[in-house]
Amino acid sequence: MLSCLKLPLNFDPDSLKSDLMQISSDEWVRHFNDRYYEGEWSGVALRAVSGASAQIYTDPTSTDALTDTPVLARSPSLQRALATIECPVKSARLLKLGPAARIIEHRDYNLSLEDGEVRLHVPITTSPLVEFYINGERIDMLAGECWYINANLPHKAENRSGADRVHLVIDCVVDDWLRSLVALARPDDEASNAATSVADRPSSPEALERFRGLVFDDVDLQERLRQVADRGLFIDLAVRLGEERGCSFNAEDVKQALRANRRAWIERWV
Repeated sequence: MLSCLKLPLNFDPDSLKSDLMQISSDEWVRHFNDRYYEGEWSGVALRAVSGASAQIYTDPTSTDALTDTPVLARSPSLQRALATIECPVKSARLLKLGPAARIIEHRDYNLSLEDGEVRLHVPITTSPLVEFYINGERIDMLAGECWYINANLPHKAENRSGADRVHLVIDCVVDDWLRSLVALARPDDEASNAATSVADRPSSPEALERFRGLVFDDVDLQERLRQVADRGLFIDLAVRLGEERGCSFNAEDVKQALRANRRAWIERWV
């Protein structure tokens, strides 16, 4: 299962930036998922059922037709970018993460190639100081690139720069056109050797114990684990971090250890 993939589509970031410049500050709407971020995370709808630029949430079950918003109507470069997407578009918006803001690790749902609906990201303004992680791996997305993101997987972002990070974010339906792009972008060996999922890894309580020892001696690891409040995300992150350090165990090993001695884990890890 792919976590993300850079697609063979490229856009001119300078022309997209020129469209951003004509969006007034009062047109940006605070993101509705206020539990999942700190600082400024806001958006502007480009296509919405109501045609309103402030409607940045689209009901994924809705079958109503989308209408261009006033912001898109006066944004020729964004219009051309969306016209490049040949599969059916269900949502199109700009999302802005302000300086020093962060999106806490979370999952979205039913947004993957396997689900038949995906999320594409096109960075417009970004920086090497912007950190984006998906499934525990840092991904550097450059301005003008187009990325498929498996939003079902744990992901987070932090803007450590002094400028806004703005992405064009498109939710669309998987069709033959999009499948062909994925096939072009995905190396044959990657397609045939998909990474083993967290649930499929073999059990090894001994490897888990070795990993616990590593965490106890590594302040950075402790901090990464401490930041994850959701139990499921915590377990997935522990498995991935262990794998990266040569300690291969599975999610059930972590669950059993938490059940058996949760207080000791908390005291030792954080």
